[in-house]
Amino acid sequence: MTPRTIALIGGVTACAAALSVAVVLSVDWSEAALYDPARILLLGPREAFKAASLSPVFGRVELVLFLLAGASFAASGLFTWTNRPHDLAGPLFVLAGLVWLAGGIRRSSDPLLFTTGAVMTNIYLPVMIPVLLGFPSGRLNHAWERWCVGACWALAVVGVSAEWMFFDPREVATPHPSTSVNLLLIQHDAVIAERIQLTVGALVFVLAIVLLGVIINRWRSGTAAYRSGFSPVMFFAPIAALIILVILVSTAIRLPGSLHSWILDLRYIPIVLLPMAIAYGQLRYRMARAAVGDAMVVIGAAPISSGFVEALRRALHDPTLELWSFDAERGGYIDDQGMIRVLPHGTGHRVATILELDGAAAAALVYDKQLQTEPELLAVVRGATELALGHERLRNDLQAQLAEVRSSRERIVAAGDAERRRVERDLHDGAQQRLVAAALLLRRAQRSADTANRDHLVTQGAAELDTALTELRELARGVFPPILAERGLTAALTALAERAPIAARIHGDLVPRPSPGVELAAYFIAAEALTNAAKHSGGTHVDIEMGVVDEAVQLTIADDGRGGADIGPGGGLSGLCDRAAALGGQLRVASAPGTGTVLTAVLPLRAKDTA
Repeated sequence: MTPRTIALIGGVTACAAALSVAVVLSVDWSEAALYDPARILLLGPREAFKAASLSPVFGRVELVLFLLAGASFAASGLFTWTNRPHDLAGPLFVLAGLVWLAGGIRRSSDPLLFTTGAVMTNIYLPVMIPVLLGFPSGRLNHAWERWCVGACWALAVVGVSAEWMFFDPREVATPHPSTSVNLLLIQHDAVIAERIQLTVGALVFVLAIVLLGVIINRWRSGTAAYRSGFSPVMFFAPIAALIILVILVSTAIRLPGSLHSWILDLRYIPIVLLPMAIAYGQLRYRMARAAVGDAMVVIGAAPISSGFVEALRRALHDPTLELWSFDAERGGYIDDQGMIRVLPHGTGHRVATILELDGAAAAALVYDKQLQTEPELLAVVRGATELALGHERLRNDLQAQLAEVRSSRERIVAAGDAERRRVERDLHDGAQQRLVAAALLLRRAQRSADTANRDHLVTQGAAELDTALTELRELARGVFPPILAERGLTAALTALAERAPIAARIHGDLVPRPSPGVELAAYFIAAEALTNAAKHSGGTHVDIEMGVVDEAVQLTIADDGRGGADIGPGGGLSGLCDRAAALGGQLRVASAPGTGTVLTAVLPLRAKDTA
């Protein structure tokens, strides 16, 4: 809780407590004052004196009810204010509660306090009516709403004051004569006072019917999200209006039968019900935030397009809520059916919030416009949805990586089998044939009786053995060049460049020396690139640049050939990518047609030895 919130709660509580104490101290507990009709709370002069026939007597029970009603009004407004400081509903309800409490000084025998309390009798009503018309924010959006509130203020201030200008409560004959002094009195005229009071009562009745009609119409035409938030008001407002009408009719018009005095205590019920309805709406949004938290549990159990969205709909009470994903290839947002959708621009009942991941649009949350009155709740929903989108992206990336790992394993196994067959073929067609020929020549030399022929056969056999030994060395160098282990990658690449069928230059050095597995991978990447450049590029030279950057070996092989190389399935470059990925590195190929080919391999400097 912030210091500002603490100060707000303390200030409102102090004001309400001070007014409550002032009311208690101002009450005149004499018998004449307790039975004084002019001092009946919440009623105009006509209704108060009509109610005198019920023999109402002010007591401690009614005082407690009055103070509790005002306190509940202020407390509900304070709860709303602290939870939605950007809206006017909270301050208006707090003000209405304070005005309500201030009206209690009508029970005083002091003329100024009595008159002030009588004028403030109904001021709480125009204070809270904007909340009903501008629910839930309390802000009025139409001119007719402002006119309606202005009319309510005129009736509550001017109308009530006019009722007392021609009414002297001490001149009215009742079983319990009034002793209240009306400072607004111009001249006591029962006829004028009766007409003014009937006119004001009729206008109040008309305004009550209009407000009730507006509430019902908004309920019927509102969206599901609006109805969900407005339902408490829709439930309590007609009850409150009905109670007020019953009290007005029962006190202004003597119906057959006698009503009991306790019916006047019902006038406190609307004051308690309406702030409770608003407070319930705030509690509902707090519960919605908790429900959004529950929706996060669904992330790990269901795809975001099904369980998570349904959980958000239930939490926000908005069955129209949708989550559209952004398709970069199609350049728009797509719904669950894969159809391109246009984001609403706020002109209708729906609005959209664009969600981003890593600074780029990832999705759009489309929901009822009514939810914009709860920015904190929307912030929670947005954060939860972005987290869910990030989780979904990670899951998709992981699945793609698993699929790539399976494919790379298959390619590595296939490449291993192909390499084994190549070694077998080279041994069979090369060194093996040379050794067989040498063995035959030596056997022929053993059986030859001619010394010259024997020497010639031995010479031929020795030549075959030398050739076989050379081929075995070349074959072994292709599997693992000895110079790589003895002198490092720079020397091995230099030797490779000297034997290459295309001019090759080596640039840079590797300091510190990488692990053996990294050196072997870099060697084979360079060897494959040289072979491809010589066979397919049509270029004249190759530049190989190497170095250590940020604890990683960076190897760049560039030729001046025709370009057009790509990493296709089953190709040599695909195998090199798998070899780099196995060490936690990567291989990039840039080979636009006509610009040559550039291979860039980035390998970790210290990787697990895979040699």
